[in-house]
Amino acid sequence: MSQNLISATLPAEDAADVQQNLLAAKAKLSFLLSLQTEDVATLFKVGNAYLPFIEKAYNVMVAHPEIIPPVFDKDEFTRDYNLLITLRPIFTQINELAESIQKTFTAVGSDSLLGALEVYSAVKQNKDKVPGLASTADEMAVFFKKSKAKTSAAAK
Repeated sequence: MSQNLISATLPAEDAADVQQNLLAAKAKLSFLLSLQTEDVATLFKVGNAYLPFIEKAYNVMVAHPEIIPPVFDKDEFTRDYNLLITLRPIFTQINELAESIQKTFTAVGSDSLLGALEVYSAVKQNKDKVPGLASTADEMAVFFKKSKAKTSAAAK
């Protein structure tokens, strides 16, 4: 194999532990929302730029509660602020983990596919020499057949 971006194993017991821990984390975060993409598009995006603004507003509300209108729900704003501050490091860690898993999955997928292509090449070269290998070659060749609809559409 000419490419080997990653060489590692994940024992089934460790994989099960990770999945169990993820389920436990999800259970502790039972309030998580499942918003539709169009709903998310309508929301303000905080990002790092507005975190100091939110913190300043919270501190002003705490230091000067007399200036806050009575219709403003201070308790709800406090809950929201505290949850935002608590979730931020969790959000950062999960994003970093997700990005690392995605990149590792892509790399190991690439390594695996390149290895499989080498095996397929060997199968094609030996399909007439090893009994039963011709049918395996045919089964593997299916992955590389181009559909006539795509070919004729591309020709137009």
